[in-house]
Amino acid sequence: MPTGRTPEPGPLSHHVAHLLATEIARRGLRQTDVAAQAGMSASQLSRVLAVKKVFTLDQLDAVCRAVGIPIAQVVVMPGGRARRARRTGGIAPIDIGPARRTVRAVAKAPQDDLGGDDGRG
Repeated sequence: MPTGRTPEPGPLSHHVAHLLATEIARRGLRQTDVAAQAGMSASQLSRVLAVKKVFTLDQLDAVCRAVGIPIAQVVVMPGGRARRARRTGGIAPIDIGPARRTVRAVAKAPQDDLGGDDGRG
């Protein structure tokens, strides 16, 4: 049953945020530039990289493209490491098991929701 609460970042969110923050710094990119190229605000990117907010799949894909890494290198399903014999770019995937909490939060956004953090959507 939907609770309407915002999902709390789990192990995968922590891994993705750490990996992306590390890659952004390693490549000498500015978070503001990555955010602009990904079509999101700098504060949104800052909040997901600080693991205060969860990425949407579209946001994650856009940020991965802006940073220049395939999303498949960031998110690896359990058992995926065995099927991938070779890693590229020095980015280590992480295997994530089942979530500890079984309560799911689902929120439905209005059709005109732009997905911003400014309270307008």
